[in-house]
Amino acid sequence: MENNSVLEIIAHGAWNGGTLMDNREYVDRGMVFKGDIPVNPETIESRIGVRTRMKAPEDERIGLAALENLLDVSDLDPTRIKLIVGATNVGDDKYEVGPLIEHPFNRLRALCPDAMAMDLYAGCPGFNVSVELVFMLSLSGVLKKDDLTVIIGAENIHRARAFRSTDTANIIFGDDALATALQTRATCRPRGNELRSEPKSLPFDAGYLDSVARTLLEMTESEQLDGIIVDNQLGKIQYRVPATTAWLQQRLTELRFPAETEAGTFSKFTNALSFYNEHVRSFAFDIRSLERRPDTVHNVARAYIESGKQRAVASVYLDPQADIEITIHRGKGYSFQPPPAGVIDTITSTHGCFGSYIQADVEENDVFGEMNGKGVFLYATRGAGQHLERMLAPNGLAIDDLELLIEHQANFAMIPMTLQNLFKDHKADPALAVKEFIADKMVMNIHTRGNCSVVCMQRLPYDLERGTLQPDTIQGFPINRNIERLQKAKLILFDSVGAGMTRSSFIYKK
Repeated sequence: MENNSVLEIIAHGAWNGGTLMDNREYVDRGMVFKGDIPVNPETIESRIGVRTRMKAPEDERIGLAALENLLDVSDLDPTRIKLIVGATNVGDDKYEVGPLIEHPFNRLRALCPDAMAMDLYAGCPGFNVSVELVFMLSLSGVLKKDDLTVIIGAENIHRARAFRSTDTANIIFGDDALATALQTRATCRPRGNELRSEPKSLPFDAGYLDSVARTLLEMTESEQLDGIIVDNQLGKIQYRVPATTAWLQQRLTELRFPAETEAGTFSKFTNALSFYNEHVRSFAFDIRSLERRPDTVHNVARAYIESGKQRAVASVYLDPQADIEITIHRGKGYSFQPPPAGVIDTITSTHGCFGSYIQADVEENDVFGEMNGKGVFLYATRGAGQHLERMLAPNGLAIDDLELLIEHQANFAMIPMTLQNLFKDHKADPALAVKEFIADKMVMNIHTRGNCSVVCMQRLPYDLERGTLQPDTIQGFPINRNIERLQKAKLILFDSVGAGMTRSSFIYKK
């Protein structure tokens, strides 16, 4: 790696235990796919691409196990850890209110007592958004030269019993956990003309979502926000899947554009996607700070401004035991210059109008995940084009320039369809281009591990690095055909999509 980077990924640790489950596990459970298609090993593989997945034991916190492995296999100095982030949706227990990062942090507390610790809820792109947050803190000088961050992705879907017993969503997911260490390589000193923070408080009540949205509208008038970050201390899973901020983003959009709301624009996929891409263009995610102090989320939002990446960001401290603290941060004169190496650029886009596509549904005394499979598929496959163009083009890149694409594996069928949409206007034979790209510039493990939610973005490069991926074929597409060359890839794109709906990506250059 060159010396002129700002943030680098330096080590991985993993949970590598569990029980291997094959598709026979789901036969004779009363499940059927849409259209009354029977659930059996053949239909599961043909529709989703999954053959096996890992199931974690009931008595193990797999995120903590991944952290222990990171400490065992790497030579990092834990006393230099300044930030520890838990990137998750469900975690180990859907009834636990969190912050879920508390268990791994307790392992480190004596070594780095002053480190910031927080959960980050952004759906399956949680790792990518966490990397972006660390990048912003590094660009703004909050994280300084040689400071370390640990991001722990952990999803124990089986132990948490995230879905109803007959929901075919159970078939898609496997349990997994990874811990990734990042190092800030330089102490940045941002320069700008002005950074202003305008605060406002209001009492917490049952109508907090609408009252916060109306307050944001009053504070911003016609001004476009580049992002909203909420420190979500509500705790329960129904308030974090999707992130509360996604609902807030949509409510603010409804208030700002009443004519479109009345016309039903946000209830029609194509119209809503187009409108958001043109008129909203912002990110929205939750953190949950361990310290429970409003200044944590406000300082994170300020870092987005001082990085030069954003001009106006709202931060909200949302705690039922305190007043709601809302701050609009605005900057002038700050500029972003992509570093030549390491993490060179990031982008996160949220379309809160599709928040219901993946959400937690309360039923009597229990709560379960609910997915709109068709909606998720549409968003994942059709939402990539403009999102990736907004990041690649300013960096002088096109999709063909990438040496490796690490793509979230929600369902294998989404991947060729996404690429088909990216290639359709500039390839003589898009179908052939897609097949070659998947075989030669991507890596896959969905057939062996399932959709590991947040953890996909960490597991894939980890498995590539240690040489455990094998050539195979999924749904007629050759995969992992070029492992030795991909292990040497210098220009890498991480791209993930999930609840919110949110898409988050970052470019990494070795």
